[in-house]
This record gives sequence, structure tokens and C-alpha cells, in this order.
Amino acid sequence: MGCAASSSAKDPIEQPLSDVVPSDGPPSVKKVTSASTLDADEVQKKRLSISYQAKEVERGSTGRRSSAPFDKAHIGTKTRHGVMPGPRGTANAKINQDRGVVCWPFHGSLNEALLCVFDGHGSKGELASEFCMKKLPELLEADHDALVADPVACLTKNIIQLDKLLLGGDLGGLAMSMGTTSNVLYMKGNDVWVACSGDSRAIKASRVRGKLLATDLSNDHKPDLPGEQARIEAAGGRVSPGGPGGRPSRVWANGRVGLAMSRSIGDGECKKVGVIPDPEVQHFVLSPPKDDQSDGDLFVIVASDGVWEFIPSQEAAELVATKDHASNACDLLVKESADRWRREEGNYRDDITAVITYLPFLEDWGGADSGAEVEEHNEIFINQGTKGLAKMKSSETVAAAPVSPTKAAADGEEFAARRLSVVNPYGEDDDWEKLGDDDNEED
Repeated sequence: MGCAASSSAKDPIEQPLSDVVPSDGPPSVKKVTSASTLDADEVQKKRLSISYQAKEVERGSTGRRSSAPFDKAHIGTKTRHGVMPGPRGTANAKINQDRGVVCWPFHGSLNEALLCVFDGHGSKGELASEFCMKKLPELLEADHDALVADPVACLTKNIIQLDKLLLGGDLGGLAMSMGTTSNVLYMKGNDVWVACSGDSRAIKASRVRGKLLATDLSNDHKPDLPGEQARIEAAGGRVSPGGPGGRPSRVWANGRVGLAMSRSIGDGECKKVGVIPDPEVQHFVLSPPKDDQSDGDLFVIVASDGVWEFIPSQEAAELVATKDHASNACDLLVKESADRWRREEGNYRDDITAVITYLPFLEDWGGADSGAEVEEHNEIFINQGTKGLAKMKSSETVAAAPVSPTKAAADGEEFAARRLSVVNPYGEDDDWEKLGDDDNEED
């Protein structure tokens, strides 16, 4: 979660990420004759890396359209920026710090896919999530032989390496007090390995004896979980418990940085007191139903905690199950999440990002076997390069009653304590109302 606001009068809207194409036009396509593997030499020479951007553009803006690189009925993606309270009861949009990526085919194989969601937090946390969005697929592609041979070891090694590269690179200074969660799904055939660091969550939904059942594929890494707290305290860290009104448990560094998760990429100060980047990797075998009436695994959701804050896993599965088109289901889940944030938190909303894939996913949609064209450029970046801040539409604001300056200050501190992942209420490292109109322009 981030913390920034602006007085610009722009009116941002969210678009499905596949609806915005690179400025130089739609990518080229290549006919693939193999049902499982693209030409290995070509893959080595050129990564499959054209990005489909999900920018939050101005209402009324126009641009060229292109279809997604794969069937949007089977895989849906959606991101929506968060909202921060502004002066006199207004609500301002804040920088969307969520990022994600979907790769299929992955490493040139129609039998492999990579789904990732990164949720940045702290001042400039969007830089951490964007770094991870771009870098992790590169690391895993370069280490593909190891990924196939031992997915658990390879995912663990490369996500730890991702943390080292962030903290040791150009963003290292900023990354001492900001970072990102990481939830990575590597799919190969019916096998899926889920590598989670933080509280972005993945679930699957199954039909079991005719009833819908949600199963968590990852665990939310909260500081007060017994194993996490023991590690933090052994490293000299302190964990404050969660409390009423949604106040989360936190791990504290230097007495002022309170991180609401026990694992993350970045957050160098908190790494000194037991926070780790090491993902918890779990393996599952997916079993899609044989027909519309049979039992089996129906779909997978991976999303930032903007979804999970007010929607339990089972309810999210039930919402998605009302749709038979993955993109429509994604729209519904994100909209419902935003509506609940408004009811529960008024003029505050976390960033919301979701990826939904219906099962079976790893199939060629009749493409390779039938001789139809298959996109060579297959990588979707979710929310690449979002920069602007804007006022919200009046329909999205919740008017606040006048309060005294003393109460307003107390409410502000309470809000920050409850909702900002890195606690520094309106301090020197905070972006609160510091960005001017020049910072609202898109690339």
C-alpha cells in the first residue's frame, strides 16, 4: 500500500490491461507448428517480452486496440488504483503500487505458464513492484533447466536473488524503507508451484460433490503467526499484535518502521529484524473436470490483498463462479472489492489487482494443432509504469463531517497506523500532497 495524493483534476478510469498496446502498434504474430515448444534458438535470441500495459488512462482518451495474446475468456486480468483521504472530506486517487505479469507460453513452451502479482508498499513502493515484475521472469527464464528439474529450489533461489538485486542495485537506498509482496505461480501441465512472500494470495476453486469449494494455495505471512513471530523475535525484532478496527500486527524496525507482513522483497531496515524474502513454496496438482457436471478444479485466482481484505477466499470463489468468462469475472471481483472498501473505509481504498485463469489453462485453444496463428509475444505486464495521481469523481467520494483540528490529527495518526504498510504518518519520506501537476502526466 502506498501513501500519496494530489490536487490534479484528472479523472482516471481502469481498463483491462489487454486493451492498451505499445505505442508502436500491435506486436507481430508467428505461426507455431509444434504443439508444445517454440523454436529454441529463437527463444534464446529474443525473449517473448512485448508488454501489454494496463494504464489507468483519462476518460475519453483513445488509442489503438488489440486482442490479448491469448483467450480473455480463459484468463482475465484487472487492476484498479487505490484511494487516499484528502482535505475536507475529499478522496484523491493514489499511485497504483500493484504490478503483475502473465507469461504464456513460458520459455517457449505451450505447456508452461507464469502468473505473478506484486503489491508494493511504502514511499515509492511501486518502483519495487515494477522492478520485480520485469526482473523475475528474466531470472526464471535464464534458469529454466533448474526450474523444470526442481521448481521449489529454483523459485526459492531466484526470489531471494531478486531481493538481493533490488537492495544492491540503483533502488537500494529507497528499498531500505519500501518493498513489495511477491506471489508467483509456475504452472507446468497440471502441476502448479505457488511461491509466496507476503500477503498477496492465490486460491483455487473446485467442484466437490457438486458444491463449490475454495482452497488457499498460499498463506498470508503476517508477523503474529507463531512461526513468523518466533523468527522475528529471535532476530531481535518486535511484533505488535493486531487490534480492533482492522489494525494489523506489525514487525518494527528502528522504532518507527512498522511492516504489516513478515516476508517481502526489499524493506532493508526490516531485514535486520527477521523479515525475510524467502518464499513459502507449495506444490499442487490440478485436476480440471472432465465435463460441465463433473467434479474437479475450475479456476485459479491470484490477487493482491486489496481483494482479500474484505472478501474471504470462499466468497471470492463464489463470485467468480457466477461468470463463465474470465475477464468478466475479474471485473466483477475487483468491482466488488472496491465497493467493500468504500463501505468499510470510506475515502481509503487499497490498490486492487486480480488474475483469474479458468481450467484447463495450459492448452493451445486449437491453435498449434490446427495451424492457426499463435502469438509469439505472449508476456502481459499488469500496470506498467503508472505515475499519475488525480482527484476522484464526486460519485466515488464519501463526504466527511467537519471535525476539530485535534481530532483530525488523531484520526490521521489512527488511519496511518491501521492502513499504511510502512508507518511514518505524514513524515519526511511520505509523498502526501507533495506531487504537483507535472507528476500526473503519463509516459
